[in-house]
Amino acid sequence: MKKLPFTLILFFLFSFAIKAQNVNTEKSVVHFKINNLVFSYVKGTFTDMTGTVNIDTDHLSNSKIDVCIAAETVETGNDKRDTHLRSQDFFYVENNPNICFVSTTFSKSEEGFTTTGKLTMLGVSRDVTIPFSYKNNTFIGTFKINRTDYHLGENENPFVIGEMVKIEITCMVN
Repeated sequence: MKKLPFTLILFFLFSFAIKAQNVNTEKSVVHFKINNLVFSYVKGTFTDMTGTVNIDTDHLSNSKIDVCIAAETVETGNDKRDTHLRSQDFFYVENNPNICFVSTTFSKSEEGFTTTGKLTMLGVSRDVTIPFSYKNNTFIGTFKINRTDYHLGENENPFVIGEMVKIEITCMVN
C-alpha cells in the first residue's frame, strides 16, 4: 500500500478548510411573513446569523451549510409583539436561543440550486428544502414552513395568526 506524502495530505486538508466561509453577520438577515387576522400580514426579521457556508457550485457534493440565528433578534416593528414573540408562547428564547439549519444534500435546479437539511427550532428538527441562488458569495433562499410543526405559537388561534410562514434568507459570506 502506497502512502501519500505528508505535504500532499496537508494540501488537501488546507484546500477544504479555506472553502468553508464564515457568515458575514452584519450583512446577513432572515425575513419572514405570516398571515395575521386573515387579511393582513406581519413581516419581520432575524439578524445575528453565525456559522459557515461552503457552496461549491461545480461539485455540489462538497457543499455544506451550518448556520444559526439568534431567536432573540426577532423584530417586527412592534415592541409589544416582539416581546410576546420572545416569550414562552412563541420562541421561548430563554430556553431556545438559536434557530439552526444544517444541510444534508444539494442539487442543481432549473432556477439555481436546492438544499435539503435539518431546521431546528424550539428543540424540534424537521427536514426542509430550500431553493436558492448563489452568486458573489451570497446565498438567497426562500421557503415556507408550518409554524405548528415546531410548536411555535401552537396555542394561538389560526384565524388570528396563520400557520404558514414564508421565510427568505440572505446570507453573505466572507
